[in-house]
Amino acid sequence: MAKPRHAEYLQIVQDIKNCTKCPLHRTRKNPVPGEGPIDTEIVFIGEAPGRSEDEQGRPFVGAAGQLLTKLIEKAGLKREEVYITN
Repeated sequence: MAKPRHAEYLQIVQDIKNCTKCPLHRTRKNPVPGEGPIDTEIVFIGEAPGRSEDEQGRPFVGAAGQLLTKLIEKAGLKREEVYITN
């Protein structure tokens, strides 16, 4: 029997938080699994979290995030309506 989507997502987030597969886990302050509704049709994926993202544990919160938020709003959407991750 397949897991419900939300349970699968929570498992992925937990896996990200516990990941030690590369050396980045040694210096990160906070894992950045992503945020937003998991059932949205629009997903933005960035290359890697930067310093601001690492400090806050949220994707696209630095200068690039401010630009992304403006572009999302210019498209007639709200940041809370899309999923954003790295």
